[in-house]
Amino acid sequence: MALKNFIKRTSLKHPELAFKLKKAGSYKSPYEFIYQTIYMTVLTYLFFFIIVYLVASHNLYYFLIGFLITLLFIPLFYYFWFKILDVWITKEARDQEGDLLFISEYFLVMLESGLPLGNAIERLSKLDRPGGKFFRRVFAEVRSGKDLETALDDASRYAASESLKTLLKRLRDSLQIGVDLRDVLKNFIEEASQKKLVEIRKYSRKLNPIVMMYLLLGIVVPSLGMTFFILAATLLDISGDALRVILIFLFLIMFGFQYFAYSVFKFTRTSI
Repeated sequence: MALKNFIKRTSLKHPELAFKLKKAGSYKSPYEFIYQTIYMTVLTYLFFFIIVYLVASHNLYYFLIGFLITLLFIPLFYYFWFKILDVWITKEARDQEGDLLFISEYFLVMLESGLPLGNAIERLSKLDRPGGKFFRRVFAEVRSGKDLETALDDASRYAASESLKTLLKRLRDSLQIGVDLRDVLKNFIEEASQKKLVEIRKYSRKLNPIVMMYLLLGIVVPSLGMTFFILAATLLDISGDALRVILIFLFLIMFGFQYFAYSVFKFTRTSI
C-alpha cells in the first residue's frame, strides 16, 4: 500500500508523463512507468551489490565501502531509468523519420487508386512497421468516434518526428480547406526527399570523425588504460585484494566508455 501511494504521488508530480509516454509510442500508464522505474532501480542496485559482495565479502572494510558507494548510486540509478523515456522518444522519432517517405508514398498510391484517406490509414495501420504502429493509434481514435481531422490534429501533437508532424498538419489542413491531397503529398515527398539528401551529405562529411571517436573511446582508450594500469600495479606492488577491486572498477569504467562510444555512433546516424 505504501508503495502504491508513493507511485501515485510521484505520478502526480510529473503530469507530463502521460503525454511523453504517448509520444514514445508506449501504451503504459504513468503508474506502470513509475513502477517499472522503481523495479529496474532495485534490480540495478542488487546487481551492483552482488558484484561488491563477490569481490569484497572476505574483507569487511572493502565490503562496507562498496556497500556505501552502491547506496549513494541509488538516486543515479533511478534518474537513469526515469530518463530512459527520453531515449524511447528519440528512438521513436528516428523510426518515424526513417519511415516517413514510405508513409507519404503509401498514402499517395492509395489515393491514386481511388481510396479515401481514412481507408488508406486503416490499411497502413495493419502493416508491421513504425508508420503502421503510429497510424494504428490514429485509426483506433477514428474508430472510437473522433472525426478524421481531429484525430490527425491530435496525432500531430504526440508525433515524435517533426517531419511527421508537418505531414499530419498538411493532411489535416487539406481536409479542412478541400485541397487535393494528392498534390499535397507529391509536394511533401519532394521536400522530404531533398531534406534526406541534405542529411545524407551532412552525415557523410562527419562520418570519419565519428568513426575515429568510436575507435578512440571504445577501443584505444580502454586498451591503453588497462595496459598502463597493469604496468603501474606491477611497479607499485598493489596487494591482491585491492588489485581485484580496482580491476572490477576499471572494467565497469571501460564498459561505460564503450557503451558511450556506441551510443554516440548510433544516435548520430542519419535515418533513411
